[in-house]
Amino acid sequence: MKDKPFNIIRAEYPELLEWLKSISRYDKIEDFIMPDYKDGVNVTFYTKDHSYHIGVRKKGERDNLDFNGKEDNGYLGCTVQTRKPRAGEDWNRGNDLHDGDYSKETWQKIVSSILAYELVKVVHTPRELNK
Repeated sequence: MKDKPFNIIRAEYPELLEWLKSISRYDKIEDFIMPDYKDGVNVTFYTKDHSYHIGVRKKGERDNLDFNGKEDNGYLGCTVQTRKPRAGEDWNRGNDLHDGDYSKETWQKIVSSILAYELVKVVHTPRELNK
């Protein structure tokens, strides 16, 4: 049963498969990505502090027009959620990251926004600032 969503990705979303390989160590997406197939493909993956959820819909999987009356070019979008709540909170914080049409350009923007979300602020010592 676990293989069914991966089989759908392999057969119907070959570009997505390549994109997911690019962020998976040794191209082993099965070790890092949890796919699901409900009204399009959804993939989830985790870092130490966050879970990322990417929704995918190829061109032509829905009506030919989007909500604004423009031609539907599919969809690729990402959300992030913390894996644990902050002290005193009983919910996990989250954010919308980049989204857009189903394209390599949107994928690159999503990957860049994930990287930016994971970066931590560097604290410089006074000695380093004087160099």
